Amino acid sequence: MKLKLTPTQNLCVGFLETGFELIQVDDQYFFVKGKRRQKVLPKTLEALVSRGALQHTDDGNYELSDEFKEHRKEMRSMVEPKHTRH
Repeated sequence: MKLKLTPTQNLCVGFLETGFELIQVDDQYFFVKGKRRQKVLPKTLEALVSRGALQHTDDGNYELSDEFKEHRKEMRSMVEPKHTRH
């Protein structure tokens, strides 16, 4: 898995991590949450699949891969906030 993502790819991952749903309308893809809607290019989604961040589900949708979720969890645990003394 290539772990280095472009800013656009990171933004897409952020949408999925914060509860946006990825939908397809004709040949276009959108992240949707409530009334918010953000277009995403198919080539961006395919790049995320090739880097191992996204996977296709059995019903043809995209979701974050288990491997990528685990990687993000590990990265966050390495950046725990430092406690300061007063």
